[in-house]
Amino acid sequence: MQNYTLSSIWRKRQHLYVFMISRQVHYDGRGGNGGNVYLVPSTSMAFIDIKKELGGKSKVKAQSGGHSQKVRLVGDNGEHTYVKVPVGIEAVDMERNVLLARCSRPFQKYLIACGGSGGNARNHYKGEPGEQFDISLHLKLRPNVGLVGFPNAGKSTLMKAFVPRKSIKIAAYPFTTTKPQVAFWVAEKRKEDEESDFTLSIADLPGLIEGASQNRGKGYQFLKHLEYADVLLLVVDCLGFQLSNKPGEPFRSPLEVVALLNHELENYSKKLVQKPALLVLNKIDISPDKEEPSRLAEKLRSLDWPLQLPEKLRPRFPLQFDYVIPISAKLGEIEELKRALIRTYRNLHPSEVPQDLLEDDDKSLL
Repeated sequence: MQNYTLSSIWRKRQHLYVFMISRQVHYDGRGGNGGNVYLVPSTSMAFIDIKKELGGKSKVKAQSGGHSQKVRLVGDNGEHTYVKVPVGIEAVDMERNVLLARCSRPFQKYLIACGGSGGNARNHYKGEPGEQFDISLHLKLRPNVGLVGFPNAGKSTLMKAFVPRKSIKIAAYPFTTTKPQVAFWVAEKRKEDEESDFTLSIADLPGLIEGASQNRGKGYQFLKHLEYADVLLLVVDCLGFQLSNKPGEPFRSPLEVVALLNHELENYSKKLVQKPALLVLNKIDISPDKEEPSRLAEKLRSLDWPLQLPEKLRPRFPLQFDYVIPISAKLGEIEELKRALIRTYRNLHPSEVPQDLLEDDDKSLL
């Protein structure tokens, strides 16, 4: 048996074998970012058209970002997805109940879901997922005139007086109207050589109750439709209001009702009390004192009408009414109100009201 020293073994082999493991090398390649999802308001789109816009699907997805390649280190960004919606739509995250977007400006892009970042050194070359959640879409009406009042004030009867042919539910009990109703009042028939009639849209909202601005009685669902109204028309029972005959349920005088409606509007949004407003004192046909509605109207035409109330009932931002008109909606006695609405709308949009209608209107209101 031969003995070899280490030096003699090294001289014999003359070779050294080494096993090496290579690591993947990154040359700062970056994956493309995922696309975003946007809502885009359209003036020519109705709420019912959203389903058609989505192709019957309930899931909207933007394109994923492209991979980094040997010949292109930076991947392409994914294409954005744009979903058309009617103007006035609100997008709400259903899980968190958070408002994501209020789509009030036509053709503006509203970001709803942001795409994830592509793989890069910051995230260890692992692409990040984009935002995903369930949303609900809420539509806000855009009426020319929004009717506001407590239950059983006669709003639906007034709507019927404007548009006799429209099918409107009317009853003697409160909360007859359970969802907003919209009617189109033809204020003037145009001549044959003109394109269309002069028409104003009127929205009859379900009756509000005290605390509506805190969402009592689903107040949010109704008050939101006033945000885009051109003119507010408050309808008040000239006999006052009491929600029910239950013990402790207060009776409110007509003046107190006006103040309480003012409170609900300003608590929901100060912008509402800055809109042009008209007030009608309804049901004068059943008032035991035929002169009282006129006296009350005179008080409410004054700029300091809140001073006639206890301090706790005075609104912080009192409405200043362009017109205060006693009416009987049941008897259809609303000609003065019609002229007042046309004149108020004319002041907002002078180019939209026919000139001959303005001239007749001005003469009748002198």
